[in-house]
Amino acid sequence: MSFWQILGRFAVSDSGETLQKVSDTTSVSSDGTTYTKMGSTTFGSDGSVFTQMGSFSTDGSTRLGSSATGLGAVFNDKDDWPSSKADKFGMSDDNW
Repeated sequence: MSFWQILGRFAVSDSGETLQKVSDTTSVSSDGTTYTKMGSTTFGSDGSVFTQMGSFSTDGSTRLGSSATGLGAVFNDKDDWPSSKADKFGMSDDNW
């Protein structure tokens, strides 16, 4: 499973893959896959489907602040922890 760092409208994995959010519902991966988010479910043009369940995703990944343990969790909404370290340093991940 890859690990992702979320940086504003971009996310970068430990394997070098990038993901760019181009609108509130659409993101594009460096491998050419387009992801469309509808509610708590994200559909990939490659046939992948990820559904958010709190900070977890159906692919078994989880998100905490601006870090995710897998691609599915990158699409999760921002956690609501009031003392997020990212917010303290002006690097809020609100765009995801």
